[in-house]
Amino acid sequence: MRFIPNTETYSPPPGSSSGSTSAREPVRIILVGSNTGINLVINILYRLGFAEPQAWSKAQIDPASGKPMRILTKWIRR
Repeated sequence: MRFIPNTETYSPPPGSSSGSTSAREPVRIILVGSNTGINLVINILYRLGFAEPQAWSKAQIDPASGKPMRILTKWIRR
């Protein structure tokens, strides 16, 4: 299993298989905590090349804890 960008303009690297026949499924990453903590983790993940900050949802309230949360959907190929 490997992560792929969640954009429709994704182009696989030269020499790799296109994967157009591969099954894809969404995986959601949810951050819950203070706005400061969430933004820190988002910036760390961005520096690691995991996801652009603007790919995350706008802040919402987690119904279980009442704290801010942000969600990212990554698409994986199986």
